[in-house]
Amino acid sequence: MMLAVACEDGDGDGNPGPPTATEDPDGGDARAPEPTVGPEIKIGGLLPLSGHAAASWGVGIKAGMQAYYDYINAQGGIYGRKINLIVEDTQYSGPVASEVARKLVEQDKVFAIQGSLGTAAHSAVWKYLEENGVPDMYILTGNTKWTEPIARNRFGFLVDYITEGRILGAYIADNYDGGKLGILAQNDDFGKEGEKGIKTGLEDEDADMEVVTEYFDESVSDVTAQVQRLNNEGVDVIAYYGTPVQAGSMFKAARETLSWDVPFILTGTNAVEVTAVLAGFDNIEGAVSVTIGRQAFEKDDPGVAKHMEIMAEYAPDTTPDNLTLVGQAISEGMVGILKQAGPDLTRDSFLDAAESVCKFLCSTCIVPVSMSPTDHRPTEVNVYVRATVDRSTDPPTFTWEPFGEPFGFESTTDCVQPTPPPGYEDQPG
Repeated sequence: MMLAVACEDGDGDGNPGPPTATEDPDGGDARAPEPTVGPEIKIGGLLPLSGHAAASWGVGIKAGMQAYYDYINAQGGIYGRKINLIVEDTQYSGPVASEVARKLVEQDKVFAIQGSLGTAAHSAVWKYLEENGVPDMYILTGNTKWTEPIARNRFGFLVDYITEGRILGAYIADNYDGGKLGILAQNDDFGKEGEKGIKTGLEDEDADMEVVTEYFDESVSDVTAQVQRLNNEGVDVIAYYGTPVQAGSMFKAARETLSWDVPFILTGTNAVEVTAVLAGFDNIEGAVSVTIGRQAFEKDDPGVAKHMEIMAEYAPDTTPDNLTLVGQAISEGMVGILKQAGPDLTRDSFLDAAESVCKFLCSTCIVPVSMSPTDHRPTEVNVYVRATVDRSTDPPTFTWEPFGEPFGFESTTDCVQPTPPPGYEDQPG
């Protein structure tokens, strides 16, 4: 289960940006009352579905989310309530996200939001959701600001960029200690938090490595010049914190322009099929990245096989892939929390249940997740994967093959399974 999300398409340095959803255009109180939960549970989604390259992520994630809820609803829903997923198109834009978030909260009266994708888009709405007490669940960007400091209503989903950087840094230290590391990073919070995490990971392992960093702006697609400068610096390995478009340029610059076989270590944002397509299979082969769950090609895994069945029945026009797996994993997590919250559902009971999650393992997850009142980061462990090309097929087949043991920094290690409410075992999911 891998996901290309994370890029900062806004100002990552804390400068004033466009108006956010928190700002009431009429100058009045922007707070919305908590909706009454009736025969259905309305859950909102904020995903790019058009107007940006990220729409290719949003469409697949939405399909996976919806298919799983349709599967649950076909079994009667949770405590007799069907789940009504209402996904709005943010176009990966802060101003658009702000507008559609207000619609979801004030007009549609959603109970919660799940799986909001993109740092700049979510930066326009997170405080609005917090001020209105709307559960802001499983955010699809790893910026640390969502969970540090903790807000009662807000929970991450991905391994945050600093923690992921530490995990990648540990791999670099184990395999390239004594060499020279080049970091190619997006010039915003995404890239700089990843850079910080990598350097921390090297320190964790007492690695002796010289580090040089080259930055690029998210709006620039060609990073040939930065790769050439790292080549001139004589680096032995490159760690990359950016998105697939620039990753494709990076691989082509190194392999084709410079004929340079330098090893690459990539943020999990790039551990998706599209990165290999943009880079070229021959160019990306051997690169190392990380993921958090099973992948679509692992069809012998029971959880992946069940996902294929669900998609075939409830989303027959969508080809299952790693993005639909992510969408299902988010909806599975929400269903688990709704079950634990019990039949007398309120936002408080839902958030109490979220903070009691203990060693929950979704059907396609590799590592169980836990949360607590002091830990709103469900995923703090990654699995290493390697870009692999099978040339025995025609055409060649590309996969991100897992290797080694899961590695990370789980915060909640001594949790206790909560007592299930009456009727819990009778619920689907």
